[in-house]
Amino acid sequence: MSAEMSEQRPQQERQSERRPLMVRVQYRRTIVRLAAQILDLSRHGLRLAGMERLRVGECVWITLPGLPPRQAKVVWTDRFEAGCAFIEPLHEAVFDAIVAGHMH
Repeated sequence: MSAEMSEQRPQQERQSERRPLMVRVQYRRTIVRLAAQILDLSRHGLRLAGMERLRVGECVWITLPGLPPRQAKVVWTDRFEAGCAFIEPLHEAVFDAIVAGHMH
């Protein structure tokens, strides 16, 4: 095991379709609010790239375009990228609208 302790991405069946998406968002961990980039999105989670490393198991609040903050749990990390699973999945119509760019 490496000294870095980076968690590798799980190779498992996805719960829902994952779509590439380049959207700047904010997320909050504890009381700190930070900027990040969504690299891809599904109804059940997203891949987030930011300026600091997140930890597996950590809870974050992610503000998606046009929506109030949503709670997600970090399930894997790879340097400054993290896979996050939403506590409550996105509604299909909301997911479609975000991907289509209609929610600002």
